[in-house]
Amino acid sequence: MCILVKMYIDYLYQELGRDIADEILSIAPGIRILRNGIENLFNHPHVKLWHKFLLKYFNPEVCGKKYALIMPCSSVKPYRVSATHRIAEAVLHKNGVADDVQWYILSEPMVLVPRDLDIYYPFANYDYPTYELTSTYRRLFVELLSQVLPKLRYHRKIIAVLPKHHKSILQESLSKSTVGLSIIFIDYSKKAFRSVKIAAEMVARYVLKES
Repeated sequence: MCILVKMYIDYLYQELGRDIADEILSIAPGIRILRNGIENLFNHPHVKLWHKFLLKYFNPEVCGKKYALIMPCSSVKPYRVSATHRIAEAVLHKNGVADDVQWYILSEPMVLVPRDLDIYYPFANYDYPTYELTSTYRRLFVELLSQVLPKLRYHRKIIAVLPKHHKSILQESLSKSTVGLSIIFIDYSKKAFRSVKIAAEMVARYVLKES
């Protein structure tokens, strides 16, 4: 168990109590528990609990990975079983850098998810189609992300491969952020597999260049 996962689990114990935390952590990945509906998932108490962790406790330094890859969320949960994520993972493993790259997922309503956590509730158990993101909650997404982004200055290089929707959210958040970040954007073309492969190969080259 990596330090970040332990931090998150300890946080749930502290905020929810051991019984409730153990119950939700036992939910199997892929079971859709949370669905966007009358109550927007940005307002769900467990999602807001995650936002609090992101803003108050999340620290990329605990993982010690100087390079980062940002990808969009996937309809398949957990993210790691989706085709695009498997391609990126294969590239990183092939280059021997899988343990040197911090991987983030840009997601409504989770905002930003370190992929170390993607098999845990609620990240592995929600459904929020991008077309359901209203202007009100898009503004909230941008506001929350702009507050989290300064924490990513720890990373030497950040590669983002995102479709237009998520790319625009990240760019707007960057413009509102208090700390300038240098992020290399890779266009997420219709050939998504190729785009993801290019991004993963690029971050792998940066890691290997330093080692």
